Amino acid sequence: MRFFFVGYLFFFTLEAFCSHHLQLLGQWNNRARAQYNDIWGYEDSNGDEYALLGVRNGTSVIDIRNPLLPKEISFIPSANSIWKDIKTYQHYAYVVNESGGGLQIIDLSKLPESASLVATYKGFQTSHNLYIDTQAGILYAEGNHAQPIRVFDLQNPLKPQLIQFFGVECHDLHVQDGIAVVSEGGHGTIGIYDVSNPYDIHLMNRFEIPNSGYVHNSWLSEDGLQLITTEETPGKTIKLWDFKKQGKSQLIDEYLAPNGLAHNAFIKDGYAFISHYGSGLRILKLQHGFEEVAYFSPTERNPRGYLGSWGVYPFFQSNKILLSNIESGLYILEFKK
Repeated sequence: MRFFFVGYLFFFTLEAFCSHHLQLLGQWNNRARAQYNDIWGYEDSNGDEYALLGVRNGTSVIDIRNPLLPKEISFIPSANSIWKDIKTYQHYAYVVNESGGGLQIIDLSKLPESASLVATYKGFQTSHNLYIDTQAGILYAEGNHAQPIRVFDLQNPLKPQLIQFFGVECHDLHVQDGIAVVSEGGHGTIGIYDVSNPYDIHLMNRFEIPNSGYVHNSWLSEDGLQLITTEETPGKTIKLWDFKKQGKSQLIDEYLAPNGLAHNAFIKDGYAFISHYGSGLRILKLQHGFEEVAYFSPTERNPRGYLGSWGVYPFFQSNKILLSNIESGLYILEFKK
């Protein structure tokens, strides 16, 4: 990347590693010594946008209203962990990691002045991933062999109430319209559960990923007709499915960027947004299959292994995209379709 300074403004030239459908708006890397992991976003009632950046020793709440000059507002320390996951509900952020300390609950209501840790749920100490069904007010936390997926009622957002647990080994899950699509890790399967009544959850269907690696993450399109899955295993492709909650889902297409290792994938408005480790951010249009339409990488190389882009958040109404990179922090981009 080349930076040009004119007064207090930064201008970026990105031709070497950024496609013309993406524009880099800004970067933040003030905690590089600790390194980074996941990313999520928060938009308040005024439409102001903030990044919630996972740092190995905490969570950084970053003001991106001026994306050219992102500013850390608060830093919430945590146990030191390579893995962290962050989701939001109402004006709270919920944070877990794999080194201990329970479920942290961060109050975002006083932004842009401050954000603060207001509660910690210690009914469990560690979790790898969270999902929050914001319509139903239900939090799902990845667990252990005894409690694979823990289900919590957030009627009181500061005091999650454990309802029950269900499933088999879970790495991650996505819940939409009363259906939970569970990435079942080493089982090599996707489990499909009816969670319309969180007190009475039952398995509807399960299908195998052919010749699978470690089934890592999945996400449904808004209409529930397509499903994307990742396996976070070298050489294993990202897969697009014609999704059937009952019956047999059909494989439509597969994709893998040059570094050969995909991490997380999400769908928004007919596009897949993928954090692809050493190959950076990849954006694929979904029609009858995958069509790559945009990419961004902080480096011109495509290093192999568990390096580079960890997480992506594409859900802002403004079309801004947040990308977290293990070594170099937060990137704020704009996707121009």
